Amino acid sequence: MRRTQLLLILILQLIVTSLAAQNYKFGKVSVEELEEISNPNDSTANATILFSKENIHYEYTRDRGFFKIKEIHKRIKIYNQNGLKWASKEIPMYNENNSTKDVLLSLKGVTYNLSSGKIMTSKLGKDGVFEEKTNKYWSKTKFTFSNVKAGSVVEYKYRISSPLSMLMDDAQLQELIPVKKLEYQARIPEFYNFKTYYNPQSLLKPEILTSSKKKNIHVTWTEQDWSLGGQRNKYEQNIEYKEKTYSVNEQNIPSLKKEVYVSNLNNYRSKLSFELASTKSFDMKFKSYSSDWSSITKVIYDNQFFGGQLDKVSYFKNDIDSFLSKGTNMNNKVSAIFDFIKTRVKWNGFNGVYSNEGVRKAYTNGEGNVADLNLMLIAILRYAGINANPILISTKSNGIPLFANRQGFNYVICGVEQKNKVLLLDATENFTSANILPKRALNWQGRIVREHGSSSWVSLFPNKNSISTTMISANLTDELVFKGKLRKQSTGYLAYNYRKNNSGLVTEDLIKRLSKNKGEIDISNLEIKNESQLAKPIIQSYNFLYEDGVDQIGSEVYINPLLFLQSTENIFNQKARKYDIDYNFPRTNKIIVNLKLGSGYKIKSIPKNIKLAMSDELGEYNYLVRVNGNDIQISQELKINSPIVPAVYYDGLRDTYKKMIEKNAEKIVLEKI
Repeated sequence: MRRTQLLLILILQLIVTSLAAQNYKFGKVSVEELEEISNPNDSTANATILFSKENIHYEYTRDRGFFKIKEIHKRIKIYNQNGLKWASKEIPMYNENNSTKDVLLSLKGVTYNLSSGKIMTSKLGKDGVFEEKTNKYWSKTKFTFSNVKAGSVVEYKYRISSPLSMLMDDAQLQELIPVKKLEYQARIPEFYNFKTYYNPQSLLKPEILTSSKKKNIHVTWTEQDWSLGGQRNKYEQNIEYKEKTYSVNEQNIPSLKKEVYVSNLNNYRSKLSFELASTKSFDMKFKSYSSDWSSITKVIYDNQFFGGQLDKVSYFKNDIDSFLSKGTNMNNKVSAIFDFIKTRVKWNGFNGVYSNEGVRKAYTNGEGNVADLNLMLIAILRYAGINANPILISTKSNGIPLFANRQGFNYVICGVEQKNKVLLLDATENFTSANILPKRALNWQGRIVREHGSSSWVSLFPNKNSISTTMISANLTDELVFKGKLRKQSTGYLAYNYRKNNSGLVTEDLIKRLSKNKGEIDISNLEIKNESQLAKPIIQSYNFLYEDGVDQIGSEVYINPLLFLQSTENIFNQKARKYDIDYNFPRTNKIIVNLKLGSGYKIKSIPKNIKLAMSDELGEYNYLVRVNGNDIQISQELKINSPIVPAVYYDGLRDTYKKMIEKNAEKIVLEKI
């Protein structure tokens, strides 16, 4: 009897286990998945990848040789409105020409919703799929699911054939949302030997399993026999080879958590990268591809759509000769040519290190990609006798390459070498100036490539603090309202950001922006200087009436010393920090407030002065109050002296901001006489 009971218990356990086992076959979405309202391990997640499978293998045909097949299958649960963005997908597709391009062999997608306990499906239609050109060599296939709402599950599966047999995409082992189950497998024939790298900046390193097995193929190839005058001989045979497999099987992978001042979370994503080390032909001839940055940059420079564009001058000669005839000095020439390119040719929004259709055509059409504009700029500067060279970089969105490879660079700017410094120029935006680059380009370092092919690294980090200085003079009226004037001067990247963010706004809109989150304030007589003079600081000034800076309780009056400029929230409120703090550029924020309090009050108390310094001179905070009769001057200065503050310094940075918030909350207390 007892044995029978034990047997029944085991059978019941097997049944429960079987029922609970998740079915990841395409289309087998369960009611339990649709009923799930949050991720059990991360209640903050807006969506969860329930299942992610990537399978890469190589196939062989006589006419194509080896080519890659990539198969992707994902199932995603949408919890709320903020998770709806996960119902749209982009597939990058290589597209050099009709014979050398990725081919989307199949694509299917379904939206699942629960209605009265029944699973309702909506298939991905042709009207939800479209292509978009990225640049000369790449496009995107985009698709968006229909009938998606909070609670939906979306599932898609696609298969791609690619001729890029010597290029392996990174294995993405972590996402911005949690992943419940991940399966990754790459099967690579021994004819392609790849080195593998973990992302050293990632805190998560799943186990990578490797194995190999023998396979057979029937191959044909031809070779030239130079001993017989170059005669081409055809060979055909069965070949046994080894296929190496890389696989990952993980569950409950945590998401990459967003933190403030992180430009690209992908830099911290768990991933496995592949570098082609060598290839082997069917007749066992080896070719090494291990390289360094010097040889990579030389290959790029020798390309006709890169270095070949720098020798062309006829298309701009007549226009530029008028600049040169004025006999200006070198700095004026650089400035004039830089401004000319920015107004003559507009950026089409595409990145790339190679000119798309040639700089001559871009010049004629008045539009081009980043390489068109900046290679054109370099060519004209060289024509003017200025030592200008291209600088290859990886944008923030492209990340920091883990090893030397041609895909590590996706952008090019101009560098003008002057004695012991390099002037950095990027003509893609109207408001850039010398050594003021767009945010996307401020990514560690670039590789300058000189005219004869030599190259070296150049820092892209700004080494000079951009400074904001705000001065307020205000009087306290009998109605306990501050009436005064503000003047603010911004230099460097702070001036660039102002121009970029406020270009084209009329005075009324600017006042609305200035008044936002400042309480009861009335702004008038707004004046902005140097908006179009990029080498000069932006200067703002306006008059104001401010009613929220004063509270009266009985016979005492409480004043916010910094008025409407006080900081009230610490942006660094996490207990710990995983990622480096990327400020993009070093900065100094100064505020000086001069208050006249009138004769009807006497000062009862004022905030105490404070001076804080961060470790290794990374920053400092100073707060100083001076009293002269009933006149008070409050000055505050926050300096961040490095564009990037390593995460190990986070505690000091957080505490500095905490002290600033606390100090800004302190009041000046007046007492009626």
